[in-house]
Amino acid sequence: MHAFSRDWWTLLMLRELLGHVIDKPPLVLRPVSLDELRGIVKIANKHGICLVPFGGGSSVVGGSYHSSCVVVDMKGLNKIIDFNEEDLTITVEAGAKVADIEGWLNERGYTLDFHPQSFNLLTIGGAIAHGATGSHSLSNIEELVLSMEILLSNGDMITVGPGNYVRASWPDLRRLFIGSDGTLGIVVKATLKVKPLANHYIDKAYIFMSMKDAISFAKDFVVKLPGPWRIVIHDEDSSRLMIGEDRNIALVRFRGYYGEIVAAEANTADGMAKVHGGVEVEQEFVRKWRVVFSREYENQLMQLVNSGLWVETIDMATTWSRLLKLYLSIKEGLKGIDGVVYVLPRITHVYLNGASLYTVVVFKQDEEVYWRIWQEAFEVAHSVGATITHHHGTGLLKRGFVKEEMKGQLNILKLIKGLLDSKNILNPGKLLE
Repeated sequence: MHAFSRDWWTLLMLRELLGHVIDKPPLVLRPVSLDELRGIVKIANKHGICLVPFGGGSSVVGGSYHSSCVVVDMKGLNKIIDFNEEDLTITVEAGAKVADIEGWLNERGYTLDFHPQSFNLLTIGGAIAHGATGSHSLSNIEELVLSMEILLSNGDMITVGPGNYVRASWPDLRRLFIGSDGTLGIVVKATLKVKPLANHYIDKAYIFMSMKDAISFAKDFVVKLPGPWRIVIHDEDSSRLMIGEDRNIALVRFRGYYGEIVAAEANTADGMAKVHGGVEVEQEFVRKWRVVFSREYENQLMQLVNSGLWVETIDMATTWSRLLKLYLSIKEGLKGIDGVVYVLPRITHVYLNGASLYTVVVFKQDEEVYWRIWQEAFEVAHSVGATITHHHGTGLLKRGFVKEEMKGQLNILKLIKGLLDSKNILNPGKLLE
């Protein structure tokens, strides 16, 4: 039961660290078949019992916190149902872990190309419910999902999405459920795109005099080179703490099926970097980043915790024209909060029209400081014109902030919630207050 007391919401983890007791859910149920799950939902709906679908528990915004509801552990529904090499699709149950699916595909020479930081914990259902994003720019979960089977609160099953083809008629209801935090229906099964594993890679690292120059390079890169794009840009503070280098660093991966094309793209990027004042540096920079990200990240976190500090991450996104202002504003705003020790922004995902800014904040173990950080982050996002939730979902943490961000669309969502879950039994309070 303790494993289901909380997810990875850093506020609950901080409270636990400070000695607070996190309540256990009243009941945890683990269906191993669709019939069992359907029976649970029908009984809950009849008696007005709230349910919280629980996948890997990797939500960092309280998206799968039980809120005194019955927890439905979805990991018993974890089968790979179908793999179609000709159509390049795989169909899986929602409780299947992303890492397990990826390993299964890799053995056969294929990939989802979906590697979020929660890779080893995340289930496909959780990824869909929270709108998760992989490490590459074109591997957001919404770009991988072809169709889904959804269990509604009254026990009805519906299929959304056309499958493996494109159609012009009817609104696409997939996006209604992706990022809905499991409040409109429970994802039971999904059909996803796969592709052959790329067999050629080149990694590069460039340093820039300023974040403005690095951002200009990133935009040029996205506009002129084909995706998927993998660029991570650390500012001087982030680089110093993460890899011991006091530089604005852009780390870029090129990959593909033909070595000549990959090499040509890498050479082209060298020229682009020079145009924006960038200088290519040795592979040691890339190696340091990969070591930190894969093995030393947890050790660094524990060192901070043992020093009386805590860590939060803020996922934002905006357009190219606003990105530099967002970076400067969030850094200045958070540094001005008493109790904040480090503000470490980095650009993690780039798109044709903009990019995401992912900021790691190190602060003293104090809940008041935690909430000041988030209030400042929301005010900055609101003033600049950015979203406060690029890929972490909404959950209990962000529902008030997202309410302001969505404005007029909120009434439409309330109407849909009322139609699909009139008794409000599915993950109540996570998307709508």
